[in-house]
Amino acid sequence: MACSEEPSATRLLLQLHGGLARLKQDARVAELLDTCLGQYLTAHPFLALTLMVFLAMATVPIGLFLMFAAATILAASVGAVILEGVALCLGGAALLCVLCCLAVAAFVVSAFLTAVYITGSTLLHLYYTHRLLEKKPPTSGSTEVKKTQ
Repeated sequence: MACSEEPSATRLLLQLHGGLARLKQDARVAELLDTCLGQYLTAHPFLALTLMVFLAMATVPIGLFLMFAAATILAASVGAVILEGVALCLGGAALLCVLCCLAVAAFVVSAFLTAVYITGSTLLHLYYTHRLLEKKPPTSGSTEVKKTQ
């Protein structure tokens, strides 16, 4: 078993080495390796492997966090719209109550003013009618009756 695994392991290492050689020839990777950080990581392969594993493992939590942040922003936006809708409904209901109270108050004031107008006009009509009757010249039969009273 150990003999059959050696050729495949050797073949795998050769493929890995060829992939790394092609990767180092890429212009962007060569530019990265020319920096101080690239040179330090080239000199310390264990640290480079640790950094690569950390970055690979960190992509899942970072991706989940970004999805959570996007969902939270979306929920807050929808929640704000719902909250605004609730506030508008409550404000509309309060406005409806105020307008209904104003309508009742307007009806009561109108009824009072109508009653004052009718009472006042009736009293004025009776007053002036009575005065007109007093100022009329007396007729022949009615003067005698008034004088005796």
